[in-house]
Amino acid sequence: MAKTSTIGKTLAFPESAVNSLDMELTPKAQSEERLYRTIARRILQLINENAGQPDWRVPSERELADQLGVSRPVIREAIIALEMRGIVEVRDRAGIIVTNAAPQNGFDLARDAGPGPFELLEARLAVEAGSAAIAADRATQADIDILMECIERMQGENLQLLHESGDKDFHMHIARMTNNMLIVSITERLWELREQSEMWHKLHEHIHAATVRPLWIGDHYAVVSALKMRNADAAYRAMARHIRNVMKELLVADERGREIKND
Repeated sequence: MAKTSTIGKTLAFPESAVNSLDMELTPKAQSEERLYRTIARRILQLINENAGQPDWRVPSERELADQLGVSRPVIREAIIALEMRGIVEVRDRAGIIVTNAAPQNGFDLARDAGPGPFELLEARLAVEAGSAAIAADRATQADIDILMECIERMQGENLQLLHESGDKDFHMHIARMTNNMLIVSITERLWELREQSEMWHKLHEHIHAATVRPLWIGDHYAVVSALKMRNADAAYRAMARHIRNVMKELLVADERGREIKND
């Protein structure tokens, strides 16, 4: 079944990518594709169409976002997907560089790199802000003590943002504070996907942790403050602000990290 994307192009999975198990899925599940993969395919199409023009360059991320009608986080995820397949490389001053002959049929449809980093963060925003609001009504001093201990661990951990047990434990404890096992299961699964995500790891290759850690730790203190006051609205806003800050800083820090790497 074909799917019309937000940028007006109808795409369909090739028969080779649909096995017998796929055929047992619902029509909706068969037809849906992650947005960043659709956009990566469109960028690859642009590369193929302009391969013979020596003066052509891949548009910047901002230009691609305007041209394809999607947000910059989606463009960033699409570029990371193409980087992982060795098709492009992002260099600070030169921009997006084609490093290999782009395959005419697009990158491997059978190899889904999983949810994109910003896709995961949007899901966390939807779940964890509400969790914080629920947790605020049920917070105890023991809970506050546990959360403060998590923050202390975050401050003492090394600068590897991919291996911060204190951060994960902080967010998982807030989920458990809701006393809702479904919320706990969903939150745990989102963090598992984060840890397993090839794209998340690729994004963090360019991030200089020392520049983002202070802001994110400050956000955690704000969440604890709202929980301590048992203020559900403030807890919701603090958690939502934190996750939005992560999304914003990942975009900025990725660019900053690429500058440091390329200098």
